[in-house]
Order: sequence, then C-alpha cells, then structure tokens
Amino acid sequence: MIFVTLGTWEMPFVRPLRELEQAVIHGHIREPVVVQSGKTPFASPHLELVPFFGREELEQRYQDASLVICQAGVGSIMLGLRKKKKVIAIARRACFDEHIDDHQLEILQVFAHLNVVLRWDGEGDLPAVLARAPGFVPAEYPFREERVSGEILRYLASSVESSGAETTP
Repeated sequence: MIFVTLGTWEMPFVRPLRELEQAVIHGHIREPVVVQSGKTPFASPHLELVPFFGREELEQRYQDASLVICQAGVGSIMLGLRKKKKVIAIARRACFDEHIDDHQLEILQVFAHLNVVLRWDGEGDLPAVLARAPGFVPAEYPFREERVSGEILRYLASSVESSGAETTP
C-alpha cells in the first residue's frame, strides 16, 4: 500500500491527486493507494480517500506503507523518516492557491538536498519519480531538532546570499 498524506491545511491540494490517479490508470502504480486527504475535495474510484486519521491510525498507515507520498510539511516528512520509509514529497505552492506562501518549497529543497526524500514537483513528473523510488536509498537522517533547524537556516542563508538580498540582524 502507498500512503499519501496531504496534511491538514485548510486550502485544497488537488494537484497531486490528479497525478496519482493518472499514475494508477496508466499502471505506474499497481498497489492500493490510501490518501489522508484533509480538506481537499476529490473523488476517484482509483484512490481510497479518508479526510483525517487519528494519530495512532496515521502512524500505523505510515508503518504499513511500502512508500509514503506527502506534502512537504516538516511533520509529514519527519514521520516518514522516523518510520524509515522511502518518502516522496511535493510542496504546496502559493501560485496554485494551495498555501499562502512557498515555505514548503524551501523545506522540500532542504530535505531533497540532504538526499533523505525524493522530490516531486507535481508537473507531470510523478512517473519518473516513482521509477526512481525502488533504487532510492535515503541518507541516514540524524534526528536532533537542532540539526533540522541548522540545516534549514544554512540553506536559507545561502539562498539569501546568492540572491543578493540584504538580511537584518
């Protein structure tokens, strides 16, 4: 079973569901797909959609999954990594009215750079990402809170420096 979680944010996130449905239809996914859809309205005979799971059931779905596909929220990604799962992550984007800003894109860039998740851009690239998943060996992630913060801060600082923007102390 592939477990997909779109998180609990109030804005819909239909873009990945459309691609997932097409991946099932075209045979790129051949196992059941269970989706924690949150507040995203979507109907499909090819996906099992459940709005919300309780914490224990959510963790069990992660545990039982052969692959986790999630929105690029830190909590969703970290739970997959803690469960030692291969994780494909996709960012909610402001330009698609999926979030109020693009912080998830920045989070995804950091985790992909660390080679702990497979990045899915959501622009028709799901079959290619799925094809990479069987051979993907994620780097070991050291679970210390200061490591997450430090990596994100270093990445953001380098992004600001390369853009030429000034920072305030």
